[in-house]
Amino acid sequence: MEPIAYINIEERKLEWATPIKWETPTVVVMGRVPLYTKKEWVGLTDAEIKDILDCGRGGLVDIKKAEQKLKEKNSE
Repeated sequence: MEPIAYINIEERKLEWATPIKWETPTVVVMGRVPLYTKKEWVGLTDAEIKDILDCGRGGLVDIKKAEQKLKEKNSE
């Protein structure tokens, strides 16, 4: 997982990991702004793939079951 920003303790400032364009006036009164990191993608295990393929329905049903499982794993 890659950071989106760093806190520079010596200079007491926030530094973005990649350049970000900011389209606001120089002086802005704002509350706290939360920063989030990108969550690393979680794929299906071999056992989960086998379970999906072994359900015996085939085709679109297998794809929908796989899609649902991936949504569950990646929204935790």
